Parts: sequence; C-alpha cells; structure tokens
Amino acid sequence: MADHSVPSHVYEFQEVNDEAVNKHMTHDAAWASELISKLVHSGGDDAMKPGILNACEGLAFVRVAKGGLGLTVASGSGFVIRKLDQDRFGNSRWSAPVFFNVSQLGLGVAVGYESVESVLALMSLATVHRFAMDRSAVGTDLGLVTTQGAMSGVPAGTFGRTSHMDVQADNSNAVFAYSLSHGLLANISINGTETYPNKELNNKLYGDTPLEAVLDGKVKTFADLLPLYRAITDTAKTALQ
Repeated sequence: MADHSVPSHVYEFQEVNDEAVNKHMTHDAAWASELISKLVHSGGDDAMKPGILNACEGLAFVRVAKGGLGLTVASGSGFVIRKLDQDRFGNSRWSAPVFFNVSQLGLGVAVGYESVESVLALMSLATVHRFAMDRSAVGTDLGLVTTQGAMSGVPAGTFGRTSHMDVQADNSNAVFAYSLSHGLLANISINGTETYPNKELNNKLYGDTPLEAVLDGKVKTFADLLPLYRAITDTAKTALQ
C-alpha cells in the first residue's frame, strides 16, 4: 500500500563530489528557470501558456547556435527532465536531468548567424525517452526563418517545422516548442538533426545507470535543480488560479 503521508512532490537528493559538475547544474537550473519566465511573459500568441506545464510529460531545455554561408551548421546542448508526479493543486515532482548534445548540417541557401534558446514541452513518454537514445534523428526542415531578437518558434528548424508548435500526425507524440532567438538568419535549407546524450556528463552523474531509468525516477535528483523545479511548479499553478 502506498504511503500517502509524504506529498508526492517531495524530493530526495544525491550529492556529486565534482565542483565543476555542480556549477554546471546550478547554472543550467538558473538559465532554464529564467527562460521559462521570459517565454511565459513575452506576450502575443507565441508566448508559452502556463497550462502546458500541467499537461506535458516532460520538458527539454535547449541552446543552439546556427550559422552558415551556403552550408549551415548548428550545434548545441541541453537537458531533459520528466514529470513523475502531479497533484490537483499543481504541485509536481520531476526526474533528475539527462544531458544531451545537438548537431545539424544543412544544404541550401543560408547566410548569417543565430543563437536560440528553447523549451520543448514533450507530450508523451516516448518523446521524453527519445533524448536518452544513443542517437536520435529529430526531423528535417524546409522553411524560411528570419529572426531578430524576437520569438521565432522552433530553433531555426532544429526540431521540426519553423513554427512555435510542432504537432505530429500522432498527437500522442506532439512536441510544443517555444523559443527566443538572437541574431539574424535567412535560411532555405533541408536539415538533418541529431540529438545524442552527453556521455561524459551523464556518466559522472549516474555511472552505468540506464538513462531511461534516470528519466523514470529510479535515481535521486540533485539539490542544484531545486530552483528550476520550483519555477516550473510556481508557473504551472498560475494556470489553475
């Protein structure tokens, strides 16, 4: 019988005896928390709606830099967390993070440089676990992207169509992407994109533990991520008021 005396959103933490890794997680938690706030308060139809945090299965936070002159190259990094529990008041508990890298190569007509910060709301367990795979192809892009310090949708085609919303034919695998971009990039190209786990960082955190088990809540998380967990819960609760 489950013990209901302890709220489902209470965390258990583990420690990492690596100062550089702790700084990395602390920095990422602060960045991701600020990004959620910026996206929610950006205004307009492209703003992130707080309710998506109640509806999603997981969240991926991504930073990508993209540039080119004829041949476009993009690279970046990020991390993904899965929602493990949520009560009717909006309190939620999230998994420890799995860190990943992003790479992209495009052929076409492109000129300029752009950096993009994104939150991907993952609506199914399958889309969450995709980031734990050794290599995962995440789509192609055929579109025109011109951005200059404004909302631009999916990061320059990195994760799908150039729209703030990438909904596949199977809605159970929908991914809603919200982004802030900086720079100017005109791009008409077909791009192949891959994500793959950051093995060095994940190994320092979890050793040989399978990354899917991390996302399924089989390991304790880290106190460095607590500010992000709180920011997600506080934002999600505003949708219930």
